[in-house]
Amino acid sequence: MKYIEIIFIWLRRHISPVFVTMLVAAFVLWYITKLGDVYTVDHEVTIVVDNQSLSVDCTIRGKGTDLIGYKWSSRRSNFQLSDKELTFDGEIHDEEGNVTHRHISPVSLQQALAARMSDVEVIAVGVIEPIIVNNTVATSTGQ
Repeated sequence: MKYIEIIFIWLRRHISPVFVTMLVAAFVLWYITKLGDVYTVDHEVTIVVDNQSLSVDCTIRGKGTDLIGYKWSSRRSNFQLSDKELTFDGEIHDEEGNVTHRHISPVSLQQALAARMSDVEVIAVGVIEPIIVNNTVATSTGQ
């Protein structure tokens, strides 16, 4: 404890508070300047399709200020999607034939997310888990 007090006393004598203030101000201005650059990051979004929640990793590109908004705001990472705006790659029926697993096309999901995330560019969509729908819904949509 004594050594820490000695260090603080030495720092107060040899380092000006104005210097520390200017150092902090320079760091803040540098950080704000760097946020104006364009970055590419992986971002996890939650989508809800037919009352089923899916977590999907996306690669997005945008200005640092916009990307921080997506990182800090959960409402900008949760999206409600309709099955009518998505296309499906395939269906898997179970043994009874009453439940269907449908695979969402990554391209259609990327386009749907890009329409909702207009301030950033959605570059790629990661692995998408299949969703479960009733057989009557799957056959009535013609998919």
